[in-house]
Amino acid sequence: MKTFKKRGQTPIFYFMIAAMMLTGLQGAWAQTPGSPATQLPNPPAAVETRSIHVQGQASMSVEPDIAMLTLGVETQADTAAKAQGQLADRASKVLAALTGAGIDRAKIKTSYYRVSPVYSTKQDKQNVIIGYKAETTIQVEIADIPAVAGLVDLAMNAGANAVRSLNFDRKNMEAFKAQLIEAACKDAQLKAQAALRGLAGNESEGGAGLSLGAPISVEVQDSFSARNAGEAMMFKAAASSDFVSAGELEISVTVTVEFEILVNSDH
Repeated sequence: MKTFKKRGQTPIFYFMIAAMMLTGLQGAWAQTPGSPATQLPNPPAAVETRSIHVQGQASMSVEPDIAMLTLGVETQADTAAKAQGQLADRASKVLAALTGAGIDRAKIKTSYYRVSPVYSTKQDKQNVIIGYKAETTIQVEIADIPAVAGLVDLAMNAGANAVRSLNFDRKNMEAFKAQLIEAACKDAQLKAQAALRGLAGNESEGGAGLSLGAPISVEVQDSFSARNAGEAMMFKAAASSDFVSAGELEISVTVTVEFEILVNSDH
């Protein structure tokens, strides 16, 4: 007589049965009306962003406290060596006169030096060299503005031929520019706010619900203008204190600012 033995179920079998039951329960729970899974929170209201570009400006006048004088010294001789020798003599006399008047030697420098042939101006001898010209320029930084006219006279008498340029400046110009940049940025902000107020008054044009946001970008342009007396003084052998007037330096700053515009989507 044959005997049959009932085979036992393995642990893997029971694990598969439990997993199937759990999956079924989760599906039934997810489909239950009113369950948390079916009640997703509403997304936050979208905020549309736009931008506005405005320019702000600020300007001021300041008195100069420094003068930059450029003197020209020229000589001409029949040979290049003679022209250079005469130029060296004239230039050293000009330097001696300036330092003797109290100008620090460190504030004086030679910025240009040239020796060139001089050709005949006669029609039949245009390519003929009749001599040589030597020239140099001497730049002088003068802190005593009222003394400029007297120093020009002194340099001319010592051997300088012309005043190439005379410019006035301010040593601490950057400090003034920083003030103007701040003022120009405030001007730009006021203009942007005024523009939004104007747009907010017309809802049909999309102006309602506007507010000014943070700046996105800023561009700064600065400039200043000073009186240049040198061009007119080139034609004078001497300068008077009445003629040399420093005047004022005009400084201006322009900023271009892009501001973010916040738009309330409820409008």
